[in-house]
Amino acid sequence: MPRFLFGDFDHRVTVGAFRPDPQTMAVQEMQHGLPLQATWLYGFFREESGLVSAIERKFVGSLTSGCFVMTQDGDAGNELNVHPDSGRSARGELRRVLEGPERRWHEPVFQRLPAGTVPAGEQPMDLRWTGDAISYREGDILDLSGPRAGLGVQFYVASRANPMLYTSTCHWVSGTFQGRAVAGPLWMDNSYWVHGLEWKEYGYFNGLQVAWHVFCNKFADGTFEWGHLVMGREGFTPGIVVSSDDIVASTPDLHAKFSVDDGAWPKAASFDLGSAQYEFTGPPTGRMTQFSASRWANYRAQFGQTRLVGDSRELVDGLTWLEAFADRISEDGLIT
Repeated sequence: MPRFLFGDFDHRVTVGAFRPDPQTMAVQEMQHGLPLQATWLYGFFREESGLVSAIERKFVGSLTSGCFVMTQDGDAGNELNVHPDSGRSARGELRRVLEGPERRWHEPVFQRLPAGTVPAGEQPMDLRWTGDAISYREGDILDLSGPRAGLGVQFYVASRANPMLYTSTCHWVSGTFQGRAVAGPLWMDNSYWVHGLEWKEYGYFNGLQVAWHVFCNKFADGTFEWGHLVMGREGFTPGIVVSSDDIVASTPDLHAKFSVDDGAWPKAASFDLGSAQYEFTGPPTGRMTQFSASRWANYRAQFGQTRLVGDSRELVDGLTWLEAFADRISEDGLIT
C-alpha cells in the first residue's frame, strides 16, 4: 500500500529507451546522484539440435566472481544445469577500458601471475562492446559476437529508500559454445543504486521484485523485438518493448498474472502494458534449478519464449529469461 509520505513516490518508475553508445554512457559518472554498482552479462544460445545453453556473469567495478555456465548436458529432456566449465571461467580483477568508442574487459590480472597462481584450466576472457555490436570470448568455453537488437531500455525508480537507475542493451549473437554452433540473445545491463550494498542486500531482491522478465525475438524478416517486463511492489512495475529504433510499448504500470505448477514454477504468464499484451510459456526443461538453489527466498530462474498476443510474424527464434519469487507471486494474488 502507498505510504503517502511527503516527497516520496514509493517505487514508481519512469520508463524509456536510449541509443547505446559507450561515449555517452560514462559509467564512472554518477547518474541521478547514484554510482554504478553492477554490470550483468547474460544470455541464452540455441544450437541446431534445439539444445539451449546459458551464461550469467556479474561485474562489480573491475572485479568478477566468474561465470555461471549452464547446459542441458546434451539431452533435450534435461533442465539447464550448472556445467563444470563454470569453475574454469575467468575470475578476479580484469583490465578495463572505460573511455572512447569501445568498452573492454580483458587480461584477467591473476592469469598474468606465475604459473600455479590460478586453478589449472582457467580460461582467458575478452569482452568488447561498441554500442552497435558485442564480442565475447572465454577461451574454449565460448566465442560469440553479433549486432545490437535495437535501442537500449532504461527505467529510473524515484524512491527515497531504494533509488535506482537500470539500463539494458540486447544483442543477437552467434558463434560457438563449448565448440558447438549456437545463436541467441546476449544482454548487458548496468544498474546504479546507493553505494555499499550488494544487489541481494538491496530492497529489490529482498522484497520488491516479484518477477523479472527479459525477452528477445528474432523474426524471419531480420527484425528483432525485445524488452524488460518487471512485476514488483509499491509501484515498481516497469514494462518496455523496443523493435529496432522504435518503442513498441511502454508503461510504468505493468500488470501480470502467472500460472504455476505444483512446485510453484511458472508455466505461463501474461503481461499487460495497456497498448500491448505479451504471453510467456516456460517448459519444464527450461528451469535452472541448480542455479536457483544458489539464491534464496524461493527464487526461480528459467528460460522460455514470449510472444505479442495476436502477432503472426514468422519467428526464427525467441528466448526469455524469467526470474521470479514463488512465494511473492502467491502472496500478491498473481496466480491465475
